[in-house]
Amino acid sequence: MSYWLFVVAGAFAIYAFVSRRLSTTAITGPMVFVTVGFIIGTNGFEIVDIEANSEAVTTLLEITLLVVLFSDAYAINNTAWRTETFVPGRLLLVGMPLTIALGIGTAVVLFTDLGFWEAALIAAILAPTDASLGQAVISNPRVPQRIRQGLNVESGLNDGVALPLVLVFLGAAEESATSGSIGGVLSFIGEEVLIAVVVGIAIGWTGAKAILAASRHGLMSPMWAQIGALALAAAAYGLATPLHGSGFIAAWLTGLVIGALTRGHVDELTELSETLGAALTMLSFLVFGAILLGPAIDELTWQVALYAVLSLTLVRMVPVAIGMIGSGLRRPSVLYLGWFGPRGLASIIFAGIVIEDADLPGVATILSVVMITVGLSVFAHGATSWFGSESYADWYHTTEQANPKAPEADEGPEHPISRRHDAPSS
Repeated sequence: MSYWLFVVAGAFAIYAFVSRRLSTTAITGPMVFVTVGFIIGTNGFEIVDIEANSEAVTTLLEITLLVVLFSDAYAINNTAWRTETFVPGRLLLVGMPLTIALGIGTAVVLFTDLGFWEAALIAAILAPTDASLGQAVISNPRVPQRIRQGLNVESGLNDGVALPLVLVFLGAAEESATSGSIGGVLSFIGEEVLIAVVVGIAIGWTGAKAILAASRHGLMSPMWAQIGALALAAAAYGLATPLHGSGFIAAWLTGLVIGALTRGHVDELTELSETLGAALTMLSFLVFGAILLGPAIDELTWQVALYAVLSLTLVRMVPVAIGMIGSGLRRPSVLYLGWFGPRGLASIIFAGIVIEDADLPGVATILSVVMITVGLSVFAHGATSWFGSESYADWYHTTEQANPKAPEADEGPEHPISRRHDAPSS
């Protein structure tokens, strides 16, 4: 009988015991769980030995994405950060599209065996950032709040923004591979998105009104309010999917509508989903290390390695620098924003969608690029997060004395977009 449950549960318990202490070191949660997964997985002791495309893995990734999308969409309605779009607006509206464009160009040059839409799929999968890979970057209180908040908001929103692009590029790549009509597949995906929009808004609006009514009449306990809100997102997914809509977009919209209608009227509804999301995120990183990273390392080529390095550096940092032109932010701040754009959970889950659904000639290359890039990011960004945040904070506090009116210093109330990204600070 396998000891996998004992090992996995033990890893969670041990990490929990030292999590606060590790938050101010070069060791992060994703680093720990990816390493544990690698040791017990297919390239290690094989305590966990399941296929990457198994139903269990797919279900785990889908549930994780559903919970995370709901939590992040709910938090979008936080008016405190919506009034402060100085940094996240530039990162999302300028930096992200340029990152995808540059990622496509890089993939086209390096992977000549891939079609254009397959190259675009790589770029879209690797576009979202994941603040949980370097928690100190956004939780270290010595870092200017405007910079921390900008990275946190970007991380919370860009997975929802990237998802429709992943679906469009995936459909276009499959249709191109079968010599079909791109217009036809785009029409089909448009219908899929439309169904998701209708379902998500309908369930979100109906559910929010029910939550408000139950709260006014004292019918709902705080614990079950949180369970009910998350259940509504799951219901949206469960209805949209058999109707051939995107369940993920439906769940995201459900969270968005519930947050818009209930904020200020009902106590926080996402504490449960954020706690659950944190646990599922680390479990996903463990599974990533156990069954996804090892095979990618075995098939590693110089083109894949080069793309991974470029994806985390020039493909991210150049668009961020362009997006910050005219912002007044100084070079260390732009470098900080550019470097700390780690690739993590969303990319793993989007790749899982490809594993499950895609029938593409270049699927092996796509998955290899994504897994190697995420693996490199887990350790590169994790190892530099605390040291990097402290070094940047030292620079900021030294220069702030000479220029108290610097753009980095313009701060308002802080409201993290998702507590699953937060870490305790010393």
